[in-house]
Amino acid sequence: MKNIHGFSGFIIAMFISIGLIVACGNKKETEVTKEETKKEETKKEATKNETTGNTSASSGSTQLYFVEEYTADGQEVGKSDKFFIKTKGGYITAMLKTAQPIGVGSVDVRLERETVSGTEIIDTQPYNVSPEKDYFFFDKVTFYKSGDYKVTVFKKDGTPVASGKVRIEFE
Repeated sequence: MKNIHGFSGFIIAMFISIGLIVACGNKKETEVTKEETKKEETKKEATKNETTGNTSASSGSTQLYFVEEYTADGQEVGKSDKFFIKTKGGYITAMLKTAQPIGVGSVDVRLERETVSGTEIIDTQPYNVSPEKDYFFFDKVTFYKSGDYKVTVFKKDGTPVASGKVRIEFE
């Protein structure tokens, strides 16, 4: 009789232990699921930012976008994210609007071509800017090949100001 009570106590203890293990395992799975959901949301937000083609290092209201031409009287002509060039090459104008004055006297505009294996830096051109201004144009950003490009404006210390994506195709 004493063995039966000891054995039944052992069985009850086993059921309790298994129940605790299962409950703790479910809690851990819930934490992992929450972490995976958070990663997916972060990935979706990054994809959303990439899809818009415009990013900023400091503020959501900073924009880098593209036009065919910025006229002498300050008009933006032909705003787009896709342009057609001749097979010998062509150029567009990059426009930068910042949320506040840029605060530096010169910037670099980097042109990168996106490839299957990553990105290739095509060119980096320096431009003088007015530190107190928040609206700029970078004339004659030149392309010689069709493809998808990323254009980034950097301060001289390497801090990115904004970037934008543009597609170039031959006429």
